[in-house]
Amino acid sequence: MWEQLTIETWIQLGSLLTTVVGFLFVIVQVRQLGQSVRASAHAAIYSQASDFRGYMVRYPDLRRFFFDGIEIKPNHPEYSRVLTLSELLLNYLEHLTIEKSNFASHDGNAWRNYIQQALEACPTAKQRLKDNPLAYSPQLVAMVS
Repeated sequence: MWEQLTIETWIQLGSLLTTVVGFLFVIVQVRQLGQSVRASAHAAIYSQASDFRGYMVRYPDLRRFFFDGIEIKPNHPEYSRVLTLSELLLNYLEHLTIEKSNFASHDGNAWRNYIQQALEACPTAKQRLKDNPLAYSPQLVAMVS
């Protein structure tokens, strides 16, 4: 009986050890997955910002409509381009808004200030956001009010 009890005890200890090791493995995998998701989100945000900057380099005369608070009139020859680029900017800002909790938990105010400043500097994007609140995240829409 003592030998049988010892074998059963070793089997139970082995099962417990296997469970603990498996649990630790899952924890490590979840952490690595979280890091991978954050890295992918960071890369996507950087790509969106780079795309937008690329357009500003290609069309430097439009910069004033995005950074200087100058409003473009619908009859301006570049109105359609500015409207399209405003949507690109809004998509970038929306991504920042959604992901800010993953990247700026210690400095969320700086991100919020950056987004609000970007919206103030681009009246076309700000108006587009006001006119189409259902097309964007509620967090970004709240930045306009």
